[in-house]
Amino acid sequence: MNALVADTESTPASPVDLLPGLVFAQEGKTVVASFAPAALPHAPPETPETPPAALTAAVVSALARAGFGACRVRDEALAELSRTIGAGHAVAAFPVADVVDGEVSLTLDANLMTAVLTLLPPRGGEPVDENAIYRALAEQHVIYGVDGEAIRQAIASAATGSAGGIVVARGKEPVHGEDGRLQLLLEMRSRVPQIDSSGRVDYRNLGDIQTVQPGVPLLRRIRATEGEAGRTITGRVIPAKKGKEAAFSHKLEGVSINPKNLDELIAAQSGQPVEVPGGVMVEPTFQSKNVSIATGNVVFEGSVTIAGDVQAGMTVKAGGDIEIGGTVEDATLEAGGNIRIKGGVVGSLGHPEAELRHIRCHGSFSAAFAQQAAIEAGEAILIDDFAMLCHLVAGQRIVIGDKKRGLLVGGVAQAGLLVKARVIGSAAQTATRIEVGDTQELHRERDAIALAQSEKSAQIDKLAQLADIGKKQPGSLPPGFAEKAESSRLHLLEEREALKQRADWLQQRMDLAATAKVEIESGVFEGVVIRCAGQSYRVNDPRHHGMTFALDGEGALAWH
Repeated sequence: MNALVADTESTPASPVDLLPGLVFAQEGKTVVASFAPAALPHAPPETPETPPAALTAAVVSALARAGFGACRVRDEALAELSRTIGAGHAVAAFPVADVVDGEVSLTLDANLMTAVLTLLPPRGGEPVDENAIYRALAEQHVIYGVDGEAIRQAIASAATGSAGGIVVARGKEPVHGEDGRLQLLLEMRSRVPQIDSSGRVDYRNLGDIQTVQPGVPLLRRIRATEGEAGRTITGRVIPAKKGKEAAFSHKLEGVSINPKNLDELIAAQSGQPVEVPGGVMVEPTFQSKNVSIATGNVVFEGSVTIAGDVQAGMTVKAGGDIEIGGTVEDATLEAGGNIRIKGGVVGSLGHPEAELRHIRCHGSFSAAFAQQAAIEAGEAILIDDFAMLCHLVAGQRIVIGDKKRGLLVGGVAQAGLLVKARVIGSAAQTATRIEVGDTQELHRERDAIALAQSEKSAQIDKLAQLADIGKKQPGSLPPGFAEKAESSRLHLLEEREALKQRADWLQQRMDLAATAKVEIESGVFEGVVIRCAGQSYRVNDPRHHGMTFALDGEGALAWH
């Protein structure tokens, strides 16, 4: 029976039955097909025409049975072969598929720090082996950071499908050197209100003034490190940046360089250690039994300790702290640090004939009581018993009352973050104004600092231009001018950095202003006006309970 003809009249021939003469063979990397129609002894009977799709499927099935099913089929060639077979024509060595080996694809990032491998599985050909991958790496000049284990895992993954996105080589990022730094060699004690054994804050006790003796190590300079170079996957060295060296400030007083270690500062005199930008200073402390006409005014760069009283009309100015064991009577006090008065302060605010005097410090102020006094502190004002008819200004908080009454009556109390008292105002409706979160002064100072920074930057640029002229045109500048110009430039750079630090601090204070509040523990009377972050509230009737005034979630002043 002819293979192209069905063997019964009732059952039509299947496509597979029509392909006994179809043969596939591999020639190099190509699969070719040959078809020889069977010689028929007589004309075939009339049979339904085989659908093209079924015939194509039969050819694909035959290709698979011949062992070439995994190869990459040429679709157009397969269709042409099917049409030729369907027409009963012979075919000789007709290419229908390709034997494709596994493929290697490497992608190098722009910085040549990683090589990403993608493996395509073979289609009838040989799978990728390690040698092929290493050859591909060599062609891309990848010689550093090759990961053999990742390559083996990629080959294992490719055996079941494609393996992509595998990092097979990784460069080394440079490790830049650390900047030099200044390390304190002693613990600097902050003079802040102390907490007693019962957990209560004693606003009168700020701790002892810390002192050191000559020869005590204070500060050590840690040198910058060189860093460690990196390397790209192609072997190019990536240099590391050396850290910047730290330098001692040239304005340090009361200290000296240790002759046995040029990177160490030691105390040169007895006094109080104070950390400053670029180092530590030792400030000696001035001590006196009292301040009166007999002693004269006291103006001292270090700290001042007065065992007794400061009499009316006198002035005490200190670069550090002021400690007073007695009371202050209408005197002027100024301190670069804190002011602590064990007794109280009696000023002359409201007396038109009196000379205007004030108390001012950059740190915190504390006293047992204050009456008709003008007090300004950069951080906090802490008064134990009462503050009456005073003008109080604190950068952060004002707290009236600890173990005693805690009355804030009359005058003005202004603080950046908090005003707290047990009772504010009096039954006599004494006019009392409380203000918190006002940033107008901070804004003005910040604007002034910005202007000063701009001016110093212009001066620095001008000095740099002069130095450049001196290098390009030797002899064009007076002798010694270049050295003086460089010294001035370094000094201006230090001043500009100090301004930047102050501006950053001001910004932090302004950001905190939104959280400002007024806390009243026991009651408030009519005549009190509370202003918080620009919004005001006037107390029109007394309230004998605790309350807190602050901005609510919508930015409106509210109390609860």
